Amino acid sequence: MPGNQNIGQGGGKRAWYGVRSIFWVAGAVALLGFGVIFGIGLDLATRPKRELAALLQPPAPVRPSPGRVQPRIGIQPETGATPSILEKPSAVPEVIAPRPRAEPALARNAVTSPASAAQAVIAIVIDDMGLDRTRSLKVIDLKGPLTLSLMTYADDLQGLVARARAGGHEIMAHLPMEPIDPKENPGPGALRANMDAPSIRRVLAADLDGWSGYVGVNNHMGSRFTKNREHMGIVMEELKARGLLWLDSKTIGDSAGPAAAKAAGVPFLERDVFLDNAETVEAVTAQLEQLAATAKAKGSAIAIGHPHDSTFAALQAWLPGLAARGIALAPVTEILKRRTAGQSWAPG
Repeated sequence: MPGNQNIGQGGGKRAWYGVRSIFWVAGAVALLGFGVIFGIGLDLATRPKRELAALLQPPAPVRPSPGRVQPRIGIQPETGATPSILEKPSAVPEVIAPRPRAEPALARNAVTSPASAAQAVIAIVIDDMGLDRTRSLKVIDLKGPLTLSLMTYADDLQGLVARARAGGHEIMAHLPMEPIDPKENPGPGALRANMDAPSIRRVLAADLDGWSGYVGVNNHMGSRFTKNREHMGIVMEELKARGLLWLDSKTIGDSAGPAAAKAAGVPFLERDVFLDNAETVEAVTAQLEQLAATAKAKGSAIAIGHPHDSTFAALQAWLPGLAARGIALAPVTEILKRRTAGQSWAPG
C-alpha cells in the first residue's frame, strides 16, 4: 500500500505542473498583447504633438553638389591676373574696379587763368607772405590772380590759403634755404648745405606736410643750398612725390635747381624779373615795365616781389592798365602750361 500511495502522489505532481505551464504561457501572451495595445495607444496620443513639432522645425539647408556650384570670377593671389573658380556661389561675376590715381597737388590747386590764348601773360609772385600779416592781407586784397608764396613758418598758413584762394589767387610754398652770406638768416626750417639726405627729407616734410593748397615751391634765399646738385636732387625727389612744381627764384646765377628738376621729372620754371631790389614806387614800376616787355617778346614772363609798401603801391597803380596793353595777369601755372604744352595736370 505504501508503494501505491507514492505512485499516486507522483502522478498528482505531474498533473499540477502541466496545468501551471499553461497558465504561464497564457499570462505571457496576455502581457504581450497588453504591451502592444499600450504602445499603439501611446503613439496615437503623442502623434499630434510630434507632427506639430516637425512642422515648426525649419527645413535643413540643401547643399548643392560641387558639380552645380555657380562660378565666381576672382584673381589668383599668386599671379594677380589668372581667373579662378572659387567655391562660394555667386549669381553675378565679381568685378574688381581699378583704384583711381590721385590727382597731383599741382593740378588740384591750380587756378584757372582768365587769359585768352592770343594774349601775352605775366605772373607776379609775391614772396615772404604771411610774416607781416597786415601787409600780406593788403596784397591779398589786390585784384588777381596773383601768385602768393607763403613762408612755410608763417602763422595761420591754412587760414591765409583760404583767404587768398577766395580772392582768386594761386598759392605757393616759400621754402627757406641757406644763403652764402652767413649773416643772412633764412629762418626756422631752412635746408642747409651740411645736411645729409635723411635730414633734408625730414626738414622738408616738416615745412610742407602740415598745410595744403599750394601748387609748388620756390626758394627763400638759398644761394648756397641751391648750388648743391646732390641736395637739390633730393629736394626734387620729394617734390615729385608730392606732385608739385619748382619755381627757381634765381638768387644765384648757377642754381642747380632747373637741372635737378628736369632730371627728376618735376615741372619747373625760372624767374625773369625781380621787382623790388630797390624799394621805391618808381623803381618797382620800372621793373614792371621790363616784365611787360619780356612778356611781349617771349609770350610770357614771371616776376618776383615782396609785400613792401612800395611794391603794393606800384602794383595798385599799374595793374588796372594791363588789359589795355593786350597783356593778361595770370597764375604761375598758366605760364607753366604754355611753356610745357600738353601737360595732363593743366586745369580747364
